[in-house]
Amino acid sequence: MIRDDLARSLFDRLGFKREGRHYYVSEMDIPIEIPSDTLEGSKDKVIKLITPEGYCYVIGIDDLILDRLRNAEYWTDARSLEWARYLIYSQFESIDLSYMREVALREDSKLAARLEQEYLWVTDHMFD
Repeated sequence: MIRDDLARSLFDRLGFKREGRHYYVSEMDIPIEIPSDTLEGSKDKVIKLITPEGYCYVIGIDDLILDRLRNAEYWTDARSLEWARYLIYSQFESIDLSYMREVALREDSKLAARLEQEYLWVTDHMFD
């Protein structure tokens, strides 16, 4: 896990601005989040991202989609909904829908229904 103080220092030097747990840079429309040290998702789905400078561990796409759907459902966060739809669309061939359905249903019927709703929205609106 990364220490928040080290991340804060690095992101400050790179020009990122902090808003809550998220860091933004004006030239990119990509939020970066330094989450708590408790993973909400499967450790089996974590991805080791290797770069020329080293590596970091990144939450799996399935758990990231579920996280965005939680924010959309429980906090009425339109931006999270937009991200969930985009991630479903862009990673359509690689998402594990069975896993996501199982996790969502185990957690809450509202989340499970939201997953189905947004999955259908993507298939109806984003593919020709």
